[in-house]
Amino acid sequence: MVKFQVFGVPFNVMETVVYAVFLASIFGRKWDFEILRGKFFKFLLPMALLLLGCLGGLYVSSQNGELMKALGILKGWVIMPMIFAFLVMFFVNSAGEKKSLLYSYFLSSIILAGWGLYQVGTGDYATIDGRASGPFESANYLALYIAPAVIASFVFLRQRIEEGLREGRGDVYFEILAFVVCSLALIFSRSYGGILGVFSALFLYAIYEIFFSNFSGKYGSFLRKIIILVVVVLAAFTSVISQVGTAKFKDFLVFDRQSSSSVRIQVWTVALDEIKENPVLGIGLGGFENVYEKKAVEILGAEPYEKTMLHPHNLLFSSWLNAGILGLISICWLVVSVLLALRKKDRMAVVFIAMFLVIFIHGIVDQPFWKNDLALIWWMVVASVI
Repeated sequence: MVKFQVFGVPFNVMETVVYAVFLASIFGRKWDFEILRGKFFKFLLPMALLLLGCLGGLYVSSQNGELMKALGILKGWVIMPMIFAFLVMFFVNSAGEKKSLLYSYFLSSIILAGWGLYQVGTGDYATIDGRASGPFESANYLALYIAPAVIASFVFLRQRIEEGLREGRGDVYFEILAFVVCSLALIFSRSYGGILGVFSALFLYAIYEIFFSNFSGKYGSFLRKIIILVVVVLAAFTSVISQVGTAKFKDFLVFDRQSSSSVRIQVWTVALDEIKENPVLGIGLGGFENVYEKKAVEILGAEPYEKTMLHPHNLLFSSWLNAGILGLISICWLVVSVLLALRKKDRMAVVFIAMFLVIFIHGIVDQPFWKNDLALIWWMVVASVI
């Protein structure tokens, strides 16, 4: 949020810190490239495809007169988070270091969630619809940031219970704090995408934990496992039922006038039309806003409910439009690479994969990748798993 220019090129504090750490590590740390052994197809190749796709998007943007905007996106949303991913992969290796990395993320999530809860307590909202948003203009950005912290802190606590809470009681209290504060802020953000992501990841984690993990034998017979799973589903269903009758839920089911659902359908319609017209290179980095303003009326056959839209509210559509078909292939490739890591049954990897599921499922209705802080969380998770 704190921005400045260097020789006319815009930077912010977050970018500067990542670049500074990268430069310091080049001269001050030994890079053990053996770490990359076996990671070419899982990590390096899809990353290279994404970068190539973004260069294609850069070319399209230059033809549309939006070169500087595209360069800023390439620098801040693509290259900087990729550098961060390499720093994580090379220098955050042990379970203890990964835990420290996650705790740092928890701390930032607690601060932002606390900011959102302060808005709830005082009624001093930044959004016009009275939703907790923290420092962001949109409540969805807060949800996108903190929702992975909800599932990660829950899985940490679940693992500690299995281990008998024998050690690290201070850590337990911190994890409880992260879970409670971030869960409350997520609820008050009223982001159904974030809540859907958390409950879906929780359900999938329950299936893994009960049937496939190293602790699956503790849950007893197959019938007992099914009963436990049904209880989890009923708990999630109860949470959904509690929303029935609220203004937000009624708005969610409206499609014949302006609502969050009808706006998204219009946005997805425009996005799909542009994908059909530009399937190979996309429409350029950050080009959706301009295209939407110029062509939405023509594509929809009517004035859109929202005159301006920054992005397509879908991870796959956004990746395809920004970075072309290579960008889409890259994202799908990384999703498969992360999920295949479950075969190793590594306890820390399970925490990160649960976070990844939240991000990906939330990405069906929002945009968790094409933004600098959210891209950092994506690459932190992916690099840690790989």
